[in-house]
Amino acid sequence: MMKTALLLVLLKALIAVASSQTHVFYFVPVNLSWPGAQAHCRQHYTDLATIDDQKDYEELLKTVNADFKGEWIWTGLYRTSGTAPWIWSDQSQSTFRSWGDGQPNNHGGTQHCVATSLSGTFNDADCYIQYAAVCYNKRRRQTVRLTVKSSQNVNDPEVKNTILAKIEQMLKENGFAEDVKLSYRNQSDGNIFQNTEQKINVTEQTFL
Repeated sequence: MMKTALLLVLLKALIAVASSQTHVFYFVPVNLSWPGAQAHCRQHYTDLATIDDQKDYEELLKTVNADFKGEWIWTGLYRTSGTAPWIWSDQSQSTFRSWGDGQPNNHGGTQHCVATSLSGTFNDADCYIQYAAVCYNKRRRQTVRLTVKSSQNVNDPEVKNTILAKIEQMLKENGFAEDVKLSYRNQSDGNIFQNTEQKINVTEQTFL
């Protein structure tokens, strides 16, 4: 009778299901008043665009169709009166602003909604002027733990990319957004995968 110890190696990694953006923007090339744009965005998306930072702003401007001929596009920034503070349609606490020269000026006392130019400046405007708009959906960031059993070198870049591609395909097949992105997350020791070793005792018996 002989006992043999077999070594089973399980490789664990953390994968982030995410994107660098917190918002996904959608250009609406239809001229609408600000209230009309807000209603449209809330019906079909989350809300009129909220902008958290300069990178968000740049991503928003990229969504505008190349053949768009208009000058201004509604954002979700507005106020309820000429002396009220500026707030976002979704009540976000974002303090991002990109006012053009001399803005906001509340010309005529009715400019309580904010549009952006393609050059990257904000302008206050009458809420019932009709402009195109940008809506948004929130993008969720999730971290999942992956455990794989493999005889291959999972630290090989090609193997790691293959694993991510297969998981990404599986997520999309199960209803995740087409623009879902996956990335590995380094663990505390600086590695992506960690080895978990399990010993299994196998007893061999020989009968004469």
